[in-house]
Amino acid sequence: MYKVFARKYRPRSFDEVIGQEHCAITLKNAILDSKIAQAYLFGGPRGVGKTSTARILAKTLNCKEGPTPTPCDECTHCKEIPQGNSPDVIEIDGASNRGIDEIRDLRQNARYVPSSSRYKIYIIDEAHMLTEQAFNALLKILEEPPPHIIFILATTQPYKLPRTILSRCQRFNFRKIGFDDMIHLLTEIADKEGIKIEKDALKLIIKKADGALRDAEGLLDQLATYSDSTITEEDVRDVLGLPPDKLFFEIQSSIIKGDTKKILSLIQETIESGIAPEEIIDGFIEHLRFLLFADPSLISNFNLLLRIIRALLEAKQKMRYSERPDIYLMETLTRLSAFKSIPIEEIIKRLEEVSDKTPLMETSDVRVYEDTKEEIVDPSKEIWKGVVRELRKESKSLASIISNSKPIEINEASITVQFPSDFHKNSVEQKRTLIEKHLSKIAGRRLKIISEQTKKVVKEDESIMLKKALETFSAEVISEK
Repeated sequence: MYKVFARKYRPRSFDEVIGQEHCAITLKNAILDSKIAQAYLFGGPRGVGKTSTARILAKTLNCKEGPTPTPCDECTHCKEIPQGNSPDVIEIDGASNRGIDEIRDLRQNARYVPSSSRYKIYIIDEAHMLTEQAFNALLKILEEPPPHIIFILATTQPYKLPRTILSRCQRFNFRKIGFDDMIHLLTEIADKEGIKIEKDALKLIIKKADGALRDAEGLLDQLATYSDSTITEEDVRDVLGLPPDKLFFEIQSSIIKGDTKKILSLIQETIESGIAPEEIIDGFIEHLRFLLFADPSLISNFNLLLRIIRALLEAKQKMRYSERPDIYLMETLTRLSAFKSIPIEEIIKRLEEVSDKTPLMETSDVRVYEDTKEEIVDPSKEIWKGVVRELRKESKSLASIISNSKPIEINEASITVQFPSDFHKNSVEQKRTLIEKHLSKIAGRRLKIISEQTKKVVKEDESIMLKKALETFSAEVISEK
């Protein structure tokens, strides 16, 4: 019967484990020092060797020559465990055996000694899928395990396990397999299998696998049946439905030029060729990530690049649950073509131009006593207006910002000010020393600013400054909290 590469080349000893040397060395030393724990947690991405390492650990513990870090591979236990046939090494799928009843059965059976091995070992794969009740049932036996029982929990999401479980396990963090390790092993497999493949094709397989060795082996296995001749990079793209790299450079160029029509045309043609929208957005995100590392000159546009990447990541998330991911992709890239990168100096200059036309507080802002109907000028507002006038001589933009803040109370030591937004409040906080200097001078005594909790005091119609800013930068309000 044909055996796929992922099973055929599964590691059989700690020395054959690829990319997880830190875990393998620690486990080998623990066995040599007879420091064997009764519960282990193997956490990390999919396809990096968690279950394979768990089987190797089980083999080293139950080998007739063991416990030993170098099992004989000849005894009955060493042969049964890799095949999943050992009666004393029980593998449980946490996704399909996640309930309390299954864990209760496990606790019941765990009381019995192993039939022929040194230890009875339970390997629980995808352990994070167990229910809360199942974890509670498992906790009891983890707290007081019989001496012949060892648990190995494997999971891609260790953070989902309860702290009570985590605290009772020795934790090993598995990593994504590095490029060098991956290409070395795939080249070795290709040589053994007589597969001719270009190095660029191998690189593309590794890129698509994203650190998962099992995925990379599966892709190589699939491609081996696709072509009897030398496997090229183009073959890999055809089989996996991956867009060409030149597409991303064309999209990038169109975004910079603001060429919406070109972007829509590129996406339409690519999708019609059979490439999924998800592959296009994944590829473009990866393309931009490489740009950050490859071209240091892009640091000057770093903020813009991050905005684009963030927009793409948000679109990718929405596309997962959409019946028309192509629409999300087109809408996102079209919106990106309207992005502008304007230096902060230019923004300040334009806002200061706007501030010259922005009115200060309404002069009719007065209080009226009901009994005399006499208009009484609010001293806090008069003082605040004076501060605005003085600040105009030093910073027109700051004067415009505080002119939209509302003083509501004044006493001998302080003035309480209400701010229309966190932006206004933070701006005043940053220039507090300067503002309080003018404030104290105008009031004739030392005054401190007290910030009241931000409230919505802006009128229904947008301020002149906001309207002008939106017009100046061809912008829109994305969200308002």
